[in-house]
Amino acid sequence: MSPLRSEGKIFYGWVIVFAGILIMSTVIGIGWNSFGQFIKPVCADMGFTRQAMSTNMTIFSLVQMFVNFSWGTILKHFRLHDLMRVAAIAFPTAYFCYSFAQNIWMFYACSMVIGVTMALLTTLAFSVIVSNWFYEKRGTAIGIAMMGTGIGGMVFNPLAARLIMTVGWRSTFRILAVVIFCAAFTAVYFLIRVRPEDKGLKPLGWEKAHEGEKANVDLDQEGELFKDLIKTWRFRGVCLCVCFSTTAIGTMTQVMAPHLTDNGYATQTAAFMVSFCMAALALGKMSLGIIFDRLGTKRSTVLSITCGFLGITGMIFCRYWFMLPLIVVGQCLGSSFGTVGVPMIAQNLFGRKDYNSNYGFIAACSSVGGALSPMINGAVYDHLGTYNPAFTVWACLLVCAVVIFSIILPGEKKKNA
Repeated sequence: MSPLRSEGKIFYGWVIVFAGILIMSTVIGIGWNSFGQFIKPVCADMGFTRQAMSTNMTIFSLVQMFVNFSWGTILKHFRLHDLMRVAAIAFPTAYFCYSFAQNIWMFYACSMVIGVTMALLTTLAFSVIVSNWFYEKRGTAIGIAMMGTGIGGMVFNPLAARLIMTVGWRSTFRILAVVIFCAAFTAVYFLIRVRPEDKGLKPLGWEKAHEGEKANVDLDQEGELFKDLIKTWRFRGVCLCVCFSTTAIGTMTQVMAPHLTDNGYATQTAAFMVSFCMAALALGKMSLGIIFDRLGTKRSTVLSITCGFLGITGMIFCRYWFMLPLIVVGQCLGSSFGTVGVPMIAQNLFGRKDYNSNYGFIAACSSVGGALSPMINGAVYDHLGTYNPAFTVWACLLVCAVVIFSIILPGEKKKNA
């Protein structure tokens, strides 16, 4: 039987993946990946510093970090689908309210709501949902769902730049909020089912996973509890490396547009580069999911972070046009690590038994990086007039992450022994 079909029909898990693309392309593709387009025009109009405006991204990450830390507890008290229904309305409403902001504190208030609802709608939610629907081809499915962030960034970065130039940044926030609402509402209310049992189905690969000696094995009960894992050096090492990696690699998306214009590129050229990188990110997320399925956790992780290092190197030397392809490489497989690599590491290494708590904590460490880097990047720019010193530090962190991951992640033979 084709892995795409079940009893002659398209397996509904792929509809879930399509819903993920819709949400990721708008909620993250607009809300996070395109936010850099607003930094310069809003600062110029309102008199904010870049550090102050970039703090919105820090707030996104800080709030998501608290949600991530509490993820296991949250799901014990609330149904995931109910949370997503509320977030599908609250997120675009808060984004729309950006257009009414008269001071930086109004931006920050909206960003707090956006941070919470983004966490409930995107990576955390879909790492759980896709894992429920796919026992096999899980990496591929997660990668395809997450590629929506790149597609959204590719489409909406140049659109946002053009709209800001023609109708202003306030109207642009309103237009994009309507787009987010249409996509998120459709996906959450009409397409998503959290578990295959909700449609009378089994996960893809269920029969293979339960054949022979595994017939009576409950895969959902395999793995370790968070309270035990938190005491181990391997788990702590993974959390530290995830923090290092996402702190460093995330800066490419956050400041690419202003950094390129600071280095002499025209606004439209910078917007095109960001859009092209978002296309590479979309391809990279799907590719990294496939790579995880085929090469295993260790080799895929090291490859992804090494590409992130190349991307940061390209950012440092971006004034030379021939270094721009390195940024594309970094965005393609490096920036894919946070949304594709992290959930794969959490499940492949630590199992499904306490996946929500384990992955929530690791994802929270990822959010720490996302919270720190915009603040640091903005402060470095405001004091030195360039982001390059910060990029140099991020490159060093990525080297450390590669070394530590190479030591603590088991090779496939050792892991399967």
